[in-house]
Amino acid sequence: MGTFVCLMLLVTCCTLAEGACPVGFHHHGESCYWFSRVKGNFAEAGSICRFLGSHLVVITSAPEDAFIRGYATQTGKAFAYYIGGSDLGLEGRYVWDGDQLLTYTNWSPGNPSNYFNVEHCLQIWQVNGYQWNDVDCKLVNNFICERPY
Repeated sequence: MGTFVCLMLLVTCCTLAEGACPVGFHHHGESCYWFSRVKGNFAEAGSICRFLGSHLVVITSAPEDAFIRGYATQTGKAFAYYIGGSDLGLEGRYVWDGDQLLTYTNWSPGNPSNYFNVEHCLQIWQVNGYQWNDVDCKLVNNFICERPY
């Protein structure tokens, strides 16, 4: 119940003014980003993002990736964050939430690996400077939400 109450308070406080990010979201380019301090599996992370009027982050360029990695390194400091990509629909075919193919990637060395044939969701992780890694979607991680600015 505590997490639900916290989320309700966050949403209540996140009144969006025209041309601004909600409280707790950080502006970069054309988007607002929320680096969670709560954890969930991949499905829960997506649900919380939708509850906040956003989606799991879709990283489409090196500058966007650099912003996210920089924020995670200097401010966020969680061990790992889910991002919005997966190959749940077809093994080896990574797409962003929905069906948008990845046009930009920043895989950590040796990834994607699909270790033990169970790694289908994307995270960025501290071990390799928040480069991308495929993981089991049941892992409980922090996550990053994105919404238009």
